[in-house]
Amino acid sequence: MRYIFELNHPKHYYQFRSVMHTLAADGHSLLVLARDKDVLLQVLKEEGVDYTIFGKHSKKMLAKILGTFGILKNYLSIVRHFHPDVIVSKGSWYGTFIAWLTHRKSVIFPDSEVVKLTNRYVVPLCTKVVTPQSFQLDYGKKHLRVAGIFEDCYLAPQVFTPNPSVVEEYGLKRPYAVLRFVGWFANHDVGNSGFSSEEKQVLVEEIAKSMTVYISSEKELPDHLKKYKLPTPASLIHDVLSFADLYVGDSQTMAAEAALLGTPAIRSNSFVGPNDMSNFVVLQDRYGLLRNIASPTDAIVLARQFAQHSQKNEWLQKREAYYNQVGDINAQIVDLLENI
Repeated sequence: MRYIFELNHPKHYYQFRSVMHTLAADGHSLLVLARDKDVLLQVLKEEGVDYTIFGKHSKKMLAKILGTFGILKNYLSIVRHFHPDVIVSKGSWYGTFIAWLTHRKSVIFPDSEVVKLTNRYVVPLCTKVVTPQSFQLDYGKKHLRVAGIFEDCYLAPQVFTPNPSVVEEYGLKRPYAVLRFVGWFANHDVGNSGFSSEEKQVLVEEIAKSMTVYISSEKELPDHLKKYKLPTPASLIHDVLSFADLYVGDSQTMAAEAALLGTPAIRSNSFVGPNDMSNFVVLQDRYGLLRNIASPTDAIVLARQFAQHSQKNEWLQKREAYYNQVGDINAQIVDLLENI
């Protein structure tokens, strides 16, 4: 069979990496489509992945709308040239719409119940929806639930072994904390927020009293925080997180990644609350691997406590217990795609 994998974020590549390798080893033809967003292209280049750019990412809403027609035109041309049987994406309207338009199958993998674009426009057009078991919405007959969460696709012990030489090679000083601040310009981020500039400064100052601080940020850091910039390539972030003693940030993805790597993780943004996404609630309430805190001030207080008294060994034990319960999520996904 012939598959297109559409990637719009570094996480999408990591999530589908093992699945793509298995499909290719089984003799299927694959085409990777990517957009120039965040550090996705940098990650693909560092990992030697061949890809085709299908469109540019715009931060402003008007530019997003105006660019839609060009992206669809380009996407359609690529599909007509490659002739895929299936288009796979995290939850892309572009890929799903083009698949529907050209009478091809599409499979999406949403894990955030709050993304209205997916629920309203993407799900009705797709062939299959794959979500974690804990997902709170029900999409009927086309809905398949799998054990665990999608970060398991690339962080489970059987598929990822952290490289300790990264710490020494890039001069990371242990114990250290990784802070991640996002840009808040994605479609689903409209109206939401994380740490303010002042809160970021206080957070850094509090943690720096007990351990080294490294910052990963979508936006360019202000001059007074540039000295804390994480020095490693983007493709090594999971190695960095594995050996960190603390993670704090307003990122969705990296909070879950840190937690699943056995690093004490604190997530604080305006999504946290009664209507929070199920994967983050499960990581906190069922497995104790994550702390979801709506108030940045409260998150800073907890971060200071974690920095002063290491929780690393406890988190590693929780991680082991978690992975003793979940199965091989990649095998489930490959089976679906090969038999769709």
